[in-house]
Amino acid sequence: MATRTLVDRISPLSLGFGISLLLIASLFASETLLGRWDLLLVDEDFDPLARVSTGILRDLRISIVHCLLAGYLPAALLQVLRNGRRTVARLQGALDCTRQECETLANSIRLSKRGIFVATVIGFAIAFLPPLFVEPVPDRPWDPAGWNAEVAWHRILGPVTGIGLALLVYAVTAVSLRMSRIAQRLSRIDLLDLTPLAPFAQQGLSNALLLVGVLSVASLMMLETGFITLMIFIGSSTLVFAVLALLAPVRGVQRRVREAKQEELAWIAARISGLRTRLAEPQPDARSGELADLVAYRSLIEQVPEWPFTGSTYLRLFVYALIPVASWGVGIVAEELIGRLFF
Repeated sequence: MATRTLVDRISPLSLGFGISLLLIASLFASETLLGRWDLLLVDEDFDPLARVSTGILRDLRISIVHCLLAGYLPAALLQVLRNGRRTVARLQGALDCTRQECETLANSIRLSKRGIFVATVIGFAIAFLPPLFVEPVPDRPWDPAGWNAEVAWHRILGPVTGIGLALLVYAVTAVSLRMSRIAQRLSRIDLLDLTPLAPFAQQGLSNALLLVGVLSVASLMMLETGFITLMIFIGSSTLVFAVLALLAPVRGVQRRVREAKQEELAWIAARISGLRTRLAEPQPDARSGELADLVAYRSLIEQVPEWPFTGSTYLRLFVYALIPVASWGVGIVAEELIGRLFF
């Protein structure tokens, strides 16, 4: 109960903004204390042959993106847990459980200590790879002797964001699989009304949006040169994970709907077979039009989609995929305006 109270009381939005603003404020304060602003205003080295900017200002902007990621990732992780528990609450009628039973089921949506440990190790290890895919590749990127004040920030925050990303992916996976298993507890499936199953699809869409949000923040690094290879990898991986995150929570529902369709079609086939036998008798007692009704009903059941998605689901997923592009465009405009005002 204590874990649930903590998850429900903390606002993911406040948590994310609070962490990001605190880190950015600390970054600016350190730049002021170290007297870096004069260097930032005049130093923006550019290699015309490699077409790569390597100045201090570039390093500062990359550090700011890392501060944003460091705030977004824990907020998204918290939101995943909140969404999973709220989805269970919205499914109370479909699950045919009491309020107390649903609360107990909601509390079962948690992250295991072992999973957190494994995700932390993986995230920490992966965090050392990005500098190797940025042009120009720095010599000894993890040697503190070669860091300036700005590089130190994103070298230190790199493992933090790597761990946060791994934990977010683990949370989405764990909660989605748990939601898929919860689908086996559904009391019944009404093939003619799949509306009660909508919370599963909404959970999947929320998962996809939270993962796309990572890409939206990370895409701000594309404002700098030398990040094309890294962003292609991050972008393609994120979109694949987003689609999987959409499908994972409803996988159990899809199996239940498929089983319900097979049972209903088997029942219809048995009725049609029996009706056909009766119609073959010299004096059939079957009512007129009963066979046509069964055939029409069979066609209706066959058309019931196994995945509880609607046209709006696919439209929203498409809109989500455009968010990183919009974020990148807004970043370009903002950078141009700031450059004209202050530089």
